[in-house]
Amino acid sequence: MPSIPGFWEGGPHEPIGVESSWRDFVRSVGGQVVEDVVPEPRKFENADFLFPSVGVVAELKEIETEFDRSPAFREGFRSLTRRLIKEDPSWRPLLLGGSGAYPKWFSRELIRLFRPPLSRILKKGNRQLRETKMHFNITTPSGMLVMVNDGFTALEPHCVRALVCDLLVNSYSSVDCFLYVTVNRYVEVIGSNVPRLLWMPSYSERAPDSLVDFIDDLGRKWHEFLERRIGPFTIPREEIPQEMAADLRTRAIVLPGEKR
Repeated sequence: MPSIPGFWEGGPHEPIGVESSWRDFVRSVGGQVVEDVVPEPRKFENADFLFPSVGVVAELKEIETEFDRSPAFREGFRSLTRRLIKEDPSWRPLLLGGSGAYPKWFSRELIRLFRPPLSRILKKGNRQLRETKMHFNITTPSGMLVMVNDGFTALEPHCVRALVCDLLVNSYSSVDCFLYVTVNRYVEVIGSNVPRLLWMPSYSERAPDSLVDFIDDLGRKWHEFLERRIGPFTIPREEIPQEMAADLRTRAIVLPGEKR
């Protein structure tokens, strides 16, 4: 990727608050913050946002944690390494003079180690969407879980998105749209030399066309909101057809000196 003046030292813009920005954004497009509408004490576990004109409920989840630092992940990784050495006693990493080549099963099982923390996020978000829809008597398939991933870089964004979509196939029935977003974490899109921010929705089979149209329009408004907040982007917004999004390969950009 060609050098971008100032980018590698601190990023294209100063980090902005994710939750506060989303609250401002939702209010600016006619939505409501549920806490404004139903003040404490609330008798249900609420989602964050309501778009009453279209009956859409949204829950925001911000990932700031590197899950591979957890004790559970590290023990799981050690278990995979023990299995690897048991199957091939001659295996050594590159630093110890080995080939460093892993068998095909290793990467698959490694990715599976990230399922539990992502499942916990989905489980809570699903419950919040379900209870909020019940409170407002919304029966349409219109629950949206917004995952802003600025902190989890151990897996490429397309892998995180694919893993979440796999978890959603047979569970968490109140999530009709899973929206993967980056706000302060720019990504490299393979084949492009321009750092990008992502807005990538995925839908359940239950989701009506009206929800798809609403999310697409919301994405355009989010782009305009960001330009007002952080300044204009260097290139226009680029929209990718839903059927092509699954093939998009991305990699989080970690800045020099940034601790992982």
